Amino acid sequence: MNTDKFQQFLLQSAVTMMACDGDIDKEEVAEIKNMAENEIYFLGFDIDEPLTKGIDYIKSKGKTAVNEYLDELTKSHLNDQQELLLIEVLLRTIVADSKVEDNEVKFLQLVISKLSVDQETLIMNFPKHINILIDFNNYGLHEEFTEEITFEN
Repeated sequence: MNTDKFQQFLLQSAVTMMACDGDIDKEEVAEIKNMAENEIYFLGFDIDEPLTKGIDYIKSKGKTAVNEYLDELTKSHLNDQQELLLIEVLLRTIVADSKVEDNEVKFLQLVISKLSVDQETLIMNFPKHINILIDFNNYGLHEEFTEEITFEN
């Protein structure tokens, strides 16, 4: 995947992760902006408009937007480095608000199930997150995200 599309995809990934629990937490938004400002993989990418559009879209579509994202992921043909960067962005988004919600773990496991990276590589690269990287509940065996997503505002 080329750089422009990959940057957009990373942002879409972070927004989907942030919203899959039905809460757009300000800490998660701040972490996404922090990554955009400070990480090489977002170099030159202006996230303000796509971030707002992404949040609005997932608020209006809920789990349909999550499943659209998962379909796109299946067709994305990421290379090994891109897969690891994707997981990094998702993990940073999950832990930004200091809470790990069930829907976030379910979504992460669905994403991992669609990647080619193996569990050993994930654990070696992200040892602090072993408890959410290992799919203890077999969430990754599901074809789609089935949880309803409702937002309070």
